[in-house]
Amino acid sequence: MSTLLENVMAIIDLFQQYSKTDKDTDTLSKEELKELLEKEFRPILKNPDDPDTAAVFMDILDIDDNQKLDFTEFFLMVFKLAKACYESKVQDNQISGNR
Repeated sequence: MSTLLENVMAIIDLFQQYSKTDKDTDTLSKEELKELLEKEFRPILKNPDDPDTAAVFMDILDIDDNQKLDFTEFFLMVFKLAKACYESKVQDNQISGNR
C-alpha cells in the first residue's frame, strides 16, 4: 500500500478508535472529541487543559448542529490541521531560504 493510502487508513482508524466508545459508532460525541483532542492534539493546542476546548471545536466543526461529528466533519478538522502545517512548513522554508 502506498504511503498516502496508509495515512488515509490511519485517519479512518483513528476516527473509529475514538468514535466507538459509545453506542453511536459513526460519530464523535463531545466527550469522544475531548478525549481525541487531549490525546492526539495536546502538543499543538493553545490551551489543552481548558474544559471548553472540545465545545469550541464542536461549535466550529459541527456543520449540521447535531452535537456530534461525523467522519466528514472530523476530516474537515484534519484538513485544516494539514493546511496549517503545510503553510507553516512553507513559511519556515522561505525564511531559511532567505538566509
